[in-house]
Amino acid sequence: MTDRFDVLLCFTPAAPDGAALMDEWETALRDVGLRVLRDTAVDESADALANSRVVLVLCSRADRVLVVDPGADGEHAVDPRNLPAFVGLVRRKVADSRRGRARMVGRYRELLALHRGLHAHPVLMVRGLPGVGKTVLAEQYARLFQDTFDGGVLRLGPFGQHAPEEVLSQFHLALARAAGDLLGADLAGIDFDRLRDHVADRIGTDGRRVLVLVDDVPPGLPPDALERLLLPTSAVSTVLVSRVGNSPWDVATLDLAGLSRAEGLRLFSEFRAPADEAEREAVLRLVEQCGGHPITLRANTSAAPPASRPDTAPQAIRDLLAGCGPVAAGIVRLGAMLAPVPFPLGIARDVLGAGFADAVGELEERGMASLVDGGLRLQPLVAEVARAGLDPGDLSESAAKSLLRLLSGDRTAYRDFLLQHARALAERTPAALRIRLLRSVADAHEQHRDFFAAGEVHAAILSTEGATSADFASAARVEIACGLYPEAVRHARHALSSAADDDERCAASLIAAQAFDCQGDYAAGERMFWNGLPGRGEIRSPAIAQALRLRGRAREAIASVEEILPEFRDSPPADLLLEYARALLLDDRPGRAREVAAEVIAAFHATGKVQHFQCTEAELLWAEATVTLDLRDRSAAVLRELEARYGRRHGPESPPALTAAALAGRALLLRGQPERALIALSATERTVLRVFGGENRLRYRIRHGMALAHGQLRDFGRQAEVLEEILQPQIRLLGSTHPETLESRLDLGLALAFSGRDQYRRATELVDAAADDIVATLGHATELSEKAIAAKRVLRGAASQFSDGFQRTP
Repeated sequence: MTDRFDVLLCFTPAAPDGAALMDEWETALRDVGLRVLRDTAVDESADALANSRVVLVLCSRADRVLVVDPGADGEHAVDPRNLPAFVGLVRRKVADSRRGRARMVGRYRELLALHRGLHAHPVLMVRGLPGVGKTVLAEQYARLFQDTFDGGVLRLGPFGQHAPEEVLSQFHLALARAAGDLLGADLAGIDFDRLRDHVADRIGTDGRRVLVLVDDVPPGLPPDALERLLLPTSAVSTVLVSRVGNSPWDVATLDLAGLSRAEGLRLFSEFRAPADEAEREAVLRLVEQCGGHPITLRANTSAAPPASRPDTAPQAIRDLLAGCGPVAAGIVRLGAMLAPVPFPLGIARDVLGAGFADAVGELEERGMASLVDGGLRLQPLVAEVARAGLDPGDLSESAAKSLLRLLSGDRTAYRDFLLQHARALAERTPAALRIRLLRSVADAHEQHRDFFAAGEVHAAILSTEGATSADFASAARVEIACGLYPEAVRHARHALSSAADDDERCAASLIAAQAFDCQGDYAAGERMFWNGLPGRGEIRSPAIAQALRLRGRAREAIASVEEILPEFRDSPPADLLLEYARALLLDDRPGRAREVAAEVIAAFHATGKVQHFQCTEAELLWAEATVTLDLRDRSAAVLRELEARYGRRHGPESPPALTAAALAGRALLLRGQPERALIALSATERTVLRVFGGENRLRYRIRHGMALAHGQLRDFGRQAEVLEEILQPQIRLLGSTHPETLESRLDLGLALAFSGRDQYRRATELVDAAADDIVATLGHATELSEKAIAAKRVLRGAASQFSDGFQRTP
């Protein structure tokens, strides 16, 4: 065989240009008559290469090996006759090498198939039975092909333990932590869609490729939800891992089967070499009987005689667990109670005491657990089997107390894992501990702006015996953020009735009043809290300023803030300054509003939290003030020029550029061009949604402009639908007497009157109430007052078309 080929070409498929370069070299060598063999064969030597931290190549004296590109400093080649230099080089290479996270036997054809699949597709799903090695394959790929992904690896999951409707919320927490570590940024306080877009944008801007591993995608996840697990950038390759056989997901797949006979024998021999040829044949038969299932083979390495070895994974695992020492068995019981993600060794120490370190080593030796970045992870199938017959005893309470201690600290590493453990343990602990664990989970979701997920956890808390007044108040606060105002009022009133002291009564009353205010029912809010306010000096928050602003009392809101600002010296809270800027804008003081907004922006940029939702709000307020100061007139041409200038100075997707674009789109309506206005405003809205989200004044202004365009096109039904969508959010954010909210109320009444939807009575009530509030708030001599008077005249003139609320003529 030694003379069949002249040249052996070796290269790593992880090298981005390796294959193309080898093709060029192979062609050139064949052109001169040489026989060439490409190093694509896979044999047992691949295991040794893949699982070594350093590879030493001895160049033979026959001078048959040619080293190409050993590096500029020549350190890839060394003369072994200089023994000190040789030993020093090897030691340095061992110290500098990156230790692998996964240990695996065989699977090199599958690794190459995975690599080629990711070259052909941005997303590849690895599918297979539980315990067949899907996650290990993905981890091994990330290690061996790390040079392909110079931007690093994002490891997310597993998510299979969650219901499909919970996956996106858990993915949100995991992405914020993992991407924050990868990018060196604090990504708390960003809602899911903006976080996803921001991470994708940062990765794309860096210009380096990133591998994303999403472990254990649950089978019931809808295709549209799966799509949201993918980062929208071409700089990312994504490997999804799932147990699903046939799935509705439109992604390329790699179906992972069991190990081959040779691979199965090698895996078995890693733990215990067969004693003789008879046992070797017995092991090969076991490989065939169990379909090459790695966990089954690994679990059977301690079984004897060979004929008694079980050929199914669950029974093999149960037999293996039966042979564990008491502390190792305790760790397995502990891990089975927790979520199937790594847990800190400190929990095992707190729960099991002395001897846990040796027990961890025992579990590693048996292949039942692995150490991952300072934490211990049970093999998922081992945890499932152990969970089936689990008797937690008193472990759950001691584990819960240890976990609560960790959650109470400032530790951020793998905090999403701790929260998953809290959710899992909550199902196995007494009510008092259950509530404390779930509070941590709800707080985390709220911090990341996932209010609906937080609300679901609060619902679980409130259904547990022992929920306190503070729990009901917290649930009400989250319900306000979700727009569930009646529910918020109900829970706030429950919090008030069960309050244990004046502080709890004050907190509950305030939240109930804020829920009424968000609905525009200011009289109820005043009865609930504001009329009985004991003294503004006792409420040190933006709540007073917000309540005054929502009622149109901007100058009183400004005074309430300026009264307490000196107490904060150089570090007033962001929410107070934001409320200050909003009130200043409402009072037509854009210059000072811009200064205040800039102060908030600078504070967030100084801490690296440039995507925090309050920083985004400050940027939008700054843009509003800037455009107001720069605007000479509202013609479309001037606004487009202003948009272009802001785009050049701050970027085309900056807040001032988008604010000017929205005004320019609305200006087209003044020229009687509703079709062009709809096109322009729709394009601007898409960008605003992507960059800033949907809950902001700029988007509501854009939607109002689109509603006006539908009205000009005499599509009053669609106009009414758009205005209905934005009116309640405007009332909550701006107040029912803010000029923009007043105009939406007025326009909605007109749209309903002419929509043919038999709502003339409601239309009249809306227009009359809006007109009264406009005069009371803004006076008679304003453009909006004139519009209100005209609207009332139009409805009175059209009254002959209606009888008892029914439209008689089109």
